[in-house]
Amino acid sequence: MNPLKRRYKHRSSFIHKYHHVYIFITILVVSGFVMGCIGSRFIEASDIESLSSLLTTVGEDVEAYRFFINQFFLGIVLIVIVFLFGTSLAGIPIISFIVFTKGVQIGFSCALFICTYQFKGLLGIFLTLVPQVFFDVLALYLISASAIQCSMYICYSTTNREKLDLRKLMNNLLNDIFICFLLVLAGSYLKATLGIEFIKLFNLI
Repeated sequence: MNPLKRRYKHRSSFIHKYHHVYIFITILVVSGFVMGCIGSRFIEASDIESLSSLLTTVGEDVEAYRFFINQFFLGIVLIVIVFLFGTSLAGIPIISFIVFTKGVQIGFSCALFICTYQFKGLLGIFLTLVPQVFFDVLALYLISASAIQCSMYICYSTTNREKLDLRKLMNNLLNDIFICFLLVLAGSYLKATLGIEFIKLFNLI
């Protein structure tokens, strides 16, 4: 094979080489989840009750459309922030911290449900928490993996003094960002419709 073609093929496939980044992200999420569960034990009982009530409180005057816009805007901002960190050499530790804190948040919320409602808390997790975070986690998972790989690709090209294949890089990033936008859109719609109704249903049980 022509050395130039071999070199180009090596660079263009570099983005897909680090498939183990998904395992790394999974470890971060699981570690954060465990840390959140453990951390909930150090919260006072009165504080746990007040915090858990926030998870199941829906205002009587809540407007589904405004809630949808708010959730969609927050989701898009997070996606853009993670993406921007992926374009820097120092992006990996920052993105890792964001993913870890998401795991902490989920673990802490699950622990609050169990501590406050015991067996009923399991139902609360599936009725109220899962619809709230499912699409958010998928979107964060995908954009974090893409951003970390982007940062690693930049580091690789810099240290090896090779020209960045910007076209290949941007095509992969834009595809992932588009999918993340769709996930955020679906998640925001679910929160503003079924999510609110599930919370109301849980409060009636």
